[in-house]
Amino acid sequence: MFTQKQLDVFRAVMQTGSVSAAGRRLNLSQPSVSRILGDLERAFGVPLFRRRSKGVTATPEAEAFMKEVERNLFALMNLEEAAAQIARKERGALSIATITAASLEIVPRALARFRPADKNIKVSLQVKSSKWVMDFTRSGAFRTGFANVLHIPSGMKVLHEGALPHMCFLPPGHALSDTKAALSLRELRPYPIIGLLGQVEDELALRNIGTNVHSPMTAETSLAALSLSQCCEGLPIVDPFTAHFWQKTNAGRPRIISDLPFYRYALFEPLSIGASMIDRELQAFLIEEIEVIKSWIDHHQS
Repeated sequence: MFTQKQLDVFRAVMQTGSVSAAGRRLNLSQPSVSRILGDLERAFGVPLFRRRSKGVTATPEAEAFMKEVERNLFALMNLEEAAAQIARKERGALSIATITAASLEIVPRALARFRPADKNIKVSLQVKSSKWVMDFTRSGAFRTGFANVLHIPSGMKVLHEGALPHMCFLPPGHALSDTKAALSLRELRPYPIIGLLGQVEDELALRNIGTNVHSPMTAETSLAALSLSQCCEGLPIVDPFTAHFWQKTNAGRPRIISDLPFYRYALFEPLSIGASMIDRELQAFLIEEIEVIKSWIDHHQS
């Protein structure tokens, strides 16, 4: 059994990379931090840090343990907040985990409509990878999650899901930008492409798409792909939510790609924690904002 003091010291050392800095943060002496850290490592059974002349370096075991410590800390914070809200006969917090695609417009616009400041409601928003969002939402660390998904793991309730086509954002004056009709991958073959890691990257390689197919340029997020396209040669392939955001402030034309696998997404919540009325209200706004962008896609498909 790990003590709270051991976990506090562990987190402080991980975050600062130094025993002395961790001591200053926790108002503990350096020998006390070293002793507590030693007790933790003995309880753990393997070394968690490599001592250096200046600071410490975390072992792979420490990195893995830190993820679990943070996961449980998030869950504990939600539990404490729920207890306080029950005592006050109110629910005063929203916790949302999302990927970049929904953080650009969908979540901000939904929160603007919800007006949490006027209701004295605390908002916690994390923007991470789809896997992180699903893992932490399923654990109960967040009450609402939005991710790019191929399937929903057990332990979560789907509130809204769908699939929309990927898009290619063409610069002004490009030979393929003269119409809003859907593109085929074959039409993109003569041009360098900036793809997305994963399914899109695999499909481009399989179909031999792009003049740079043997030395591909890929990005983890659509926003990164679009930013790269402004500095590097290449046509970015992006998700429809990011395309909708980008076209509002950047010249160019987004065109649907007809023969790429669709971009699948879902809005969900953990089964382990019941949603509050304010969760439900925000979730309804989120779905409405998703539908706005779906209507924009439908217009491009017509």
